[in-house]
Amino acid sequence: MKRMLVLILGFLLVGCSAKPGISSQLSSTTSASVPTVMVAPSPLPSTLTPFLPLPDTETPTLIPSERPVETPSETLTETSTETPVSWIYVFPVQPSSLADFAEGVTSHGYPATDIFAPEGTKFVAVTNGVVDFVSYEDQWEPVWDKPSVRGGLSVAIIGDDGTRYYGSHLSAIKAGIRPGVRVTTGQVLGYVGHTGDALTSDFHLHFGISSPTYPEDWRFRRGKVDPFPFLVAWRKGINLTPPLPEASKNASTETASLFTYVFPVQPVKNVNFSEGRHGYPATDIFAPAGSQFVAVTDGMVDRISNEDLWDPATNDPSQAGGLWVSFLGDDGVRYFGAHLSAIADGIRSGVRASAGDVLGLVGNTGNARSTLPHLHFEISRPTPAYDWMSRDSLIDPFTFLQAWKTGQNVSPSITP
Repeated sequence: MKRMLVLILGFLLVGCSAKPGISSQLSSTTSASVPTVMVAPSPLPSTLTPFLPLPDTETPTLIPSERPVETPSETLTETSTETPVSWIYVFPVQPSSLADFAEGVTSHGYPATDIFAPEGTKFVAVTNGVVDFVSYEDQWEPVWDKPSVRGGLSVAIIGDDGTRYYGSHLSAIKAGIRPGVRVTTGQVLGYVGHTGDALTSDFHLHFGISSPTYPEDWRFRRGKVDPFPFLVAWRKGINLTPPLPEASKNASTETASLFTYVFPVQPVKNVNFSEGRHGYPATDIFAPAGSQFVAVTDGMVDRISNEDLWDPATNDPSQAGGLWVSFLGDDGVRYFGAHLSAIADGIRSGVRASAGDVLGLVGNTGNARSTLPHLHFEISRPTPAYDWMSRDSLIDPFTFLQAWKTGQNVSPSITP
């Protein structure tokens, strides 16, 4: 009876209508005119049984980061002329020759693009990053049309460029893809389908770009930046970086933030810090040993070091931080704290944490063994978790630390 109801109501639907502390133990989205689809519309399937993915007949072309920047074609919008940075991008549907797409803002009512391709075509990571959200089950029912599950099977990643990339209506999720897993440019995340409210549509990938927020925020995740010019560029082999949405990109010490922030060391009354003197933007926050290092905002643990491998004899700079935690905030900013004496129980790569959750305890591990206990604190755009040497994207934490200490809720600016 339910299947008959789905069939009757399914034909009344219009495609993709609105696409969508510390424990006792411490341890170290078709436009107004539908684009020409490359495959004939398929009949409503009797079931959503598994399929065989298309063979790997084409691999994504990785654009070397040192490649000279090309001028986009005249069809690209002004947005796409943003100065590229060093990240590498590929088209999200592979082989890209099978894809067909057009501007999608009008049809969706928000920035997103539907990329039409045969069922089983690969959906890949457009750049390096970390899996932020996965929907493994198609829970959409036409009777209820719940917006939060219209995407069906879907995957979102937070790129190392600080931007979230989302693909939905998949027919299957690639084995091993789960929140917290690091992925590389061109890595398969899932396969094109028509799950969710795309049940009566041709097979396609709903593709959205946004700044990071909490993974459950489907309104934001479905799209905040028009993907079309970037899809055109990436398909042509032009290596362009999308700008982050204004909500997270242009936040400053004079602008109220949508995110909640706390000072990174608690209790705050015991801390002492001043302008950093490292030769690069960073601040040492001195506090009694065992003071809590906490998440300054909601987000996800990117990577940790739970072993102090620094040896003064070799003075390997990659080990200088001792025990440390790298944290990707939902604001698209990376926060890094080093020289910890311990990592909080349960803190590991991929774990979600809220503002104020304990990540570790202040100490003097690494090359800080001869100093007073303190937290070495950095703020930057996201970089590969292993890239400890990247200083180009660092911004001075001092101003923000002063604001957070006095209860001011402000976001760091991470404009490139």
